[in-house]
Amino acid sequence: MNPEQAVSWFRKASELGNADGTCSLGLCFYQGIGVEQDLLWAVRYFKKAAEGGSIRGMFNLGFCLHQGSGIRRDHEQAASWFMKAAENGNISAMYHLGRCFYTGVGVLKDLEEAASWFRQAADKQDLSAMVSLGVCLYEGHGETRNPEQAVEWFRKAIELGSADATNSLGVCQFWGKGVEENVPEAAESFRKAADLGSEAAMVNLGHCYYWGNGVEKNLSEATAWYLKAADLGNVYGMFYLGNSHCETAGAEMVSDLSSSWQRDPRTQELLMGVANSVCTTTKGVPEEEEIVPTLELPEEASG
Repeated sequence: MNPEQAVSWFRKASELGNADGTCSLGLCFYQGIGVEQDLLWAVRYFKKAAEGGSIRGMFNLGFCLHQGSGIRRDHEQAASWFMKAAENGNISAMYHLGRCFYTGVGVLKDLEEAASWFRQAADKQDLSAMVSLGVCLYEGHGETRNPEQAVEWFRKAIELGSADATNSLGVCQFWGKGVEENVPEAAESFRKAADLGSEAAMVNLGHCYYWGNGVEKNLSEATAWYLKAADLGNVYGMFYLGNSHCETAGAEMVSDLSSSWQRDPRTQELLMGVANSVCTTTKGVPEEEEIVPTLELPEEASG
């Protein structure tokens, strides 16, 4: 393996007008492989590749525009490039375009359009899209509400190793939606997903220990799982970790928000999948607004 030689050949292909070679050259600059990392040059090559017809280049340019990586953030332009790549069959672009429509970032919010793109990507085995489609079916977002079909998609993604789907199945088991209600099994699903790296599952498992749902109540264990999520940058983990520390210290004066959460389990939330649709654990309590996750450049971009 010789990254410098690879860069040399990608550069020659690019100079001869090969758009995919230009895209690969951009990826080398984006990742710092064979050259010093330079996001500005990466974007220049992605743009040249996209305009030259490279589908991967279209997606990568859209991604950089969405993130503001090497270029000023422009969600509308990002969505436009995602659309071009998706219409040309790029699976990652289908999923991310669905996210744009789901959240209304760069385009007008349209849950039916979002679900349509999630379904197209899910049919092509995109794990994130499978979970997001499952969430749409669970919530009735852009699809007829159908928890049973949601569970089917979660199980398909679980078979392919998705931690987020395992966590989402746990939410269904907790509520008895799409499957028989079984809180101990839900807690076990949260544990499996947490062990696979799902931040949402870490928070959910922390909740189970905090309230004694499906496991023996254990504040220390709850705190430990909140801490794991918080260390990964999860804002829910940070919030609940702060609350649990207040209670552990026996604090009498805490914020109104913290004291409310400690007194009233209805404010507890279960987080669901990559779409981060929030489900309260008490029936009849309104659901909170979703939180949009930060995108990371998918492996498909370098394929």
